[in-house]
Amino acid sequence: MSLFRRRPKPVAAPAVDLDVARRAAAAVNRGDTDEADRIVNATADPQAHAYEAFRFIDVEA
Repeated sequence: MSLFRRRPKPVAAPAVDLDVARRAAAAVNRGDTDEADRIVNATADPQAHAYEAFRFIDVEA
Protein backbone atom coordinates (compact mmCIF):
# COMPACT_ATOMS: atom_id res chain seq x y z
CA MET A 1 0.00 0.00 0.00
CA SER A 2 1.41 3.36 -0.94
CA LEU A 3 0.99 6.63 0.87
CA PHE A 4 -0.22 8.43 -2.22
CA ARG A 5 -3.10 7.59 -4.48
CA ARG A 6 -2.83 8.15 -8.16
CA ARG A 7 -5.73 10.14 -9.44
CA PRO A 8 -6.67 10.08 -13.08
CA LYS A 9 -5.89 13.28 -14.91
CA PRO A 10 -9.00 15.22 -15.90
CA VAL A 11 -9.92 14.93 -19.54
CA ALA A 12 -10.28 18.24 -21.32
CA ALA A 13 -13.78 18.97 -22.56
CA PRO A 14 -14.03 19.07 -26.33
CA ALA A 15 -14.26 22.50 -27.87
CA VAL A 16 -17.67 22.89 -29.46
CA ASP A 17 -18.22 25.49 -32.15
CA LEU A 18 -21.57 27.05 -31.26
CA ASP A 19 -22.03 28.38 -34.79
CA VAL A 20 -21.92 24.82 -36.11
CA ALA A 21 -24.39 23.72 -33.45
CA ARG A 22 -26.73 26.59 -34.35
CA ARG A 23 -26.56 25.75 -38.07
CA ALA A 24 -27.33 22.10 -37.35
CA ALA A 25 -30.26 23.08 -35.12
CA ALA A 26 -31.58 25.47 -37.78
CA ALA A 27 -31.49 22.62 -40.30
CA VAL A 28 -33.44 20.40 -37.89
CA ASN A 29 -35.95 23.17 -37.25
CA ARG A 30 -36.71 23.47 -40.95
CA GLY A 31 -36.96 19.67 -41.28
CA ASP A 32 -33.70 19.01 -43.11
CA THR A 33 -32.18 16.34 -40.87
CA ASP A 34 -29.83 15.09 -43.61
CA GLU A 35 -28.23 18.53 -43.80
CA ALA A 36 -27.93 18.67 -40.00
CA ASP A 37 -26.27 15.27 -40.07
CA ARG A 38 -23.77 16.45 -42.69
CA ILE A 39 -22.99 19.62 -40.72
CA VAL A 40 -22.34 17.75 -37.48
CA ASN A 41 -20.38 14.90 -39.05
CA ALA A 42 -17.99 17.37 -40.70
CA THR A 43 -16.61 18.32 -37.27
CA ALA A 44 -13.86 16.67 -35.24
CA ASP A 45 -16.33 15.63 -32.51
CA PRO A 46 -19.77 14.98 -34.04
CA GLN A 47 -21.31 13.69 -30.82
CA ALA A 48 -20.43 16.80 -28.81
CA HIS A 49 -21.70 19.11 -31.55
CA ALA A 50 -24.96 17.17 -31.95
CA TYR A 51 -25.50 17.23 -28.20
CA GLU A 52 -24.91 20.98 -28.12
CA ALA A 53 -27.32 21.52 -31.03
CA PHE A 54 -30.18 20.32 -28.82
CA ARG A 55 -29.99 23.64 -26.97
CA PHE A 56 -31.06 25.47 -30.11
CA ILE A 57 -33.77 23.14 -31.48
CA ASP A 58 -37.25 24.65 -31.20
CA VAL A 59 -39.82 22.47 -29.49
CA GLU A 60 -43.46 22.88 -30.45
CA ALA A 61 -45.81 22.64 -27.50
